[in-house]
Amino acid sequence: MSLSWAWLFLLLATFPWLLGVDLLSDSVATSGVCLFISGAAIIAPCRRLRRWQAVLFSGCVGFLFESLRPIPDGSLALLLVLAAIYLTSHRDEIRDMPKMFWAAVLVNGLACTTWFIAAGLAHLKEVPLLSMHFLGQWLLHLLLATILAVLLLVPLALVQNFAMDKIGVPQPDEAA
Repeated sequence: MSLSWAWLFLLLATFPWLLGVDLLSDSVATSGVCLFISGAAIIAPCRRLRRWQAVLFSGCVGFLFESLRPIPDGSLALLLVLAAIYLTSHRDEIRDMPKMFWAAVLVNGLACTTWFIAAGLAHLKEVPLLSMHFLGQWLLHLLLATILAVLLLVPLALVQNFAMDKIGVPQPDEAA
């Protein structure tokens, strides 16, 4: 199998996780909470995929999240693409598990903040960005995004690494 399509097959392996969290998020939507793992989903692929593949994968993950949200198109996808470029340029920062956890927390937190601000800008007339309600909700979502990144990084990375092994993506030390 050609490795040039590895990012797409990896996206198909990651999609059930993204869909599951999205469905869980929909089930608790009446509480005003949205669960978020898009940032954590790009960590393991950035360790092994080539840069252009990681960028395509990350952009697609961002657009998948944006597709059901009333936010400006590309706002989350652009941040995830920039994160993928940084992570693939500094692979030593995600070589071992503790560093992967830090990267997952940081990227998921930044991505959640980007999504939350973009959603706030889309609904600026209803809730001002500097209101206490907005800041409280942002902190709640940031805390949930951090917790989910820590809880789901290992099982998600295991599924993604299994898929990359089956596709034939080289191990991190061999990846270009």
